[in-house]
Amino acid sequence: MTDQQDKPWIEGQSNDWHAYITGTCTIEESVRLEKLLLEDEQALMLYLAALEQLESTLKDYSAWMDTERFTDQVMAVLPEIEAEPSQVMFKKRRWFEKPVFHYVVAASLTLILLSSGAFDKLMPQTGGKPIPPKERVSYSEEVMRATTTWLDKLKP
Repeated sequence: MTDQQDKPWIEGQSNDWHAYITGTCTIEESVRLEKLLLEDEQALMLYLAALEQLESTLKDYSAWMDTERFTDQVMAVLPEIEAEPSQVMFKKRRWFEKPVFHYVVAASLTLILLSSGAFDKLMPQTGGKPIPPKERVSYSEEVMRATTTWLDKLKP
């Protein structure tokens, strides 16, 4: 093809690219042009040429896209939502979800275990005499021994 035959096609394409760049074309047209950009090198060159032609007007578009003004426009479109007094934002805790309740339960269990003598089994029965270091058994060994004997009693 000669340049004369391509001239009307190129002029039509440049109008399409102008519409694509400014965002005034339809969605179907923009999809078609994007596909054309990926497939045709000449279309890419036309797109770049149209982009150069519109460079001065694009600066006006970038000034138009001021972020503060954009935010104000979005906020103006949103409906006014007022929180009703009956709607409580924070969920009120029930009595057993409060930390004070947990502290009281922990303290009560500690007192019960202390008064029942559950912790006395961890201490060696020496009658108040100090145990020599060679005869001492560590607390972890004592707990492990008590646990294994308890588990052995559970097995049939």
